Amino acid sequence: MVKKGKYASVIVLSLVLLLVTALAGCSTKESGTAATQTPSAAPSSEAPVKQGDVDNASGGLPAKYEPAIKLNTVMANYSYTKFGAGDTTDNNVWTRYIKDKYGIEIHSLWDVPFAQYEQKVNLMIASGDMPDFLGVTPSQFKQLSDAGELEDLTDIYNKYASDTIKEVIASAGAEVLESAQVKGRLMAIPWTGVAKEGVPILWIRKDWYEKFDLQPPKSMSDVLKIAELFATKDPDGNNKNDTFGFGLNKELGDNSLVGFLNGYHAYRDIWIKDAQGNLVFSDIQPEMKTALTQLQTLYKNGWIDKEFGVKDPQKVEENIGSGKIGMFFGNMGSAASPLQQLTPNNEWLPFAVPSVDDQEAKLQIPLNIYNYYWVVKKGTANPEAIFPLMQTWLDLFYNNTSDELYKQYNYNSEADVASWMNAPMKIYKTKRATNHLAEMKVLNSESKDTSGLTPEQRDNFAGIQKYLAGDKKFWNVYMQDGPEGTGKIAVDYLEKDLYMPTQFTGTPTPAMVQKRANLDKLRDQTYLKIIQGASPDEFDKFVEQWKKLGGDEITKEVNEWLKSK
Repeated sequence: MVKKGKYASVIVLSLVLLLVTALAGCSTKESGTAATQTPSAAPSSEAPVKQGDVDNASGGLPAKYEPAIKLNTVMANYSYTKFGAGDTTDNNVWTRYIKDKYGIEIHSLWDVPFAQYEQKVNLMIASGDMPDFLGVTPSQFKQLSDAGELEDLTDIYNKYASDTIKEVIASAGAEVLESAQVKGRLMAIPWTGVAKEGVPILWIRKDWYEKFDLQPPKSMSDVLKIAELFATKDPDGNNKNDTFGFGLNKELGDNSLVGFLNGYHAYRDIWIKDAQGNLVFSDIQPEMKTALTQLQTLYKNGWIDKEFGVKDPQKVEENIGSGKIGMFFGNMGSAASPLQQLTPNNEWLPFAVPSVDDQEAKLQIPLNIYNYYWVVKKGTANPEAIFPLMQTWLDLFYNNTSDELYKQYNYNSEADVASWMNAPMKIYKTKRATNHLAEMKVLNSESKDTSGLTPEQRDNFAGIQKYLAGDKKFWNVYMQDGPEGTGKIAVDYLEKDLYMPTQFTGTPTPAMVQKRANLDKLRDQTYLKIIQGASPDEFDKFVEQWKKLGGDEITKEVNEWLKSK
């Protein structure tokens, strides 16, 4: 999805980046919604250096290839316009930039929508006709690695990847780079994702918050008290008992439930380490029983909708839009979507997920990749050439401060051309904290000079200024990027490392493939029954069943994988 705007570009996030996150995130310029990502330096020529040398001025990247080298790849797209007039997959602003600056000619064997990409790669693998580099799924990565088809990237990563590239990959989480290793050797580069931006945020309606003269919730006990107030004290003032304190829907894997669970140090659908260092499944831990019991209290008291078990997220959004819900766990972008659309005249306040005790809540994340790993075919002449491609992406997409270059290389709103999709390699990074810090530095300065900001940051800053000047249409920008917005929370999460990443980063084990679907169904049925009033002891029965019906077998395989690492 792309919505038109001055600076609109997209990272479409499937998973959550696997959890959530997704990232990908869509940014628009609707009603003050902030823009998206960015570019950097204009094309520049460098004196050619012997191929294979390190260009120290570029932080370890290979020097410009002279004569130019050629690399084959394959591409995926999001089925909307990405070419300017006369441009093609092999001849566009990105390929011309890369050839001019680095002496690398990119040729794409094909370009298909992402929905077709995995199957197309499977056919390519079966045919044995692989390009020099491409993105592959975890299962495809394992298949190619087991078959000895991949170039070992260990030494060239250490030598040729710039500090900037290494920073982005490291910031995704140590487990991310580890997941690309086979027997201690780096066999791929993770297509890093934005899972850290998809973690839960507690959102509370500002007018209801002020009506009861509330303070920021410091504990999950405070969350329960607020839920009671919103459900029983007529926050909308219509003299009817028609409001709920907390929003929840039947999709038990989304942030509306996960945020609540994480506040009780319970985690859904990830693998964590026990006191002995073994991997255990989060869904069967005792903290989960505690959290479900508290949700049962909310349900029995009518503080959540008694019909939540049959309502999808869209139905709950309708309740938010009609003013029936005053609090829910969303994400860092919830102010823009869905809240700006649902309640344009009502502001919402963001808060970090509070904890049930004196230990800060940690927010669960899946393996922080965007579904894919970048791999190089074994025997490729210049495997180190992938790093200038990654650097180009970071320079032009994230770090640029020029509006003109943004329009040229990322998104041209007049022509509705999303050129950023032509980048032959991409790695994503968390940017909300970075944006917040940059924007607050300018906001707190005397000059208010925005020339050092990226186009996205300038757009955010303009929205913040308009809100402060009284234009309430920009409340969503302010609540995300302003002094007390989700950007500040993102900084706190990052600085304190308040994340609980899954510790299993391998491909599905044989028992998972055979038995996981039935175990997940059993889990969801049990969770729903307990929330809706069944004895909490049903959880103990579920744990016993889970183990007998394949859970113990899966756990054994997961720990065998851990030992092999």
